[in-house]
Amino acid sequence: MLNEVYQDRPGDARFFACPSTVLAGDPVLVGALPAVAMDSYNAQNGGTTFRFAGTHMLSVIAATVVSPVTGSALKPGDKIYATGTLDSTTNITTGLTLSKATGGTLFGTYGGTGLGSGLTASDLVKLQESA
Repeated sequence: MLNEVYQDRPGDARFFACPSTVLAGDPVLVGALPAVAMDSYNAQNGGTTFRFAGTHMLSVIAATVVSPVTGSALKPGDKIYATGTLDSTTNITTGLTLSKATGGTLFGTYGGTGLGSGLTASDLVKLQESA
């Protein structure tokens, strides 16, 4: 898979209908479940397969507010939240911004070594698995 670093549960992948804008490696919310697209949207099937576990290299911003940015350094184990655009037809949220902004949906935990306040980087994020 494009940006998967650690495969915690290789069998934890499922197909869902999704918006045509979804690309391989994109973080999304399937309903409220954090996921990462394994492949890009397939027009023949009307969706793609998503992973619901594992640790992935994803773009994160070290901030508690993202517009305007209110920086807050990321430390290993910090919770990461997602905000984006919901497609009401498929119930998939795309175009995610991943940060410490608690107004979003819990997406996972930060697994990097640290990220300075207000900075954005591609770093390790372990997906929050459903109970």
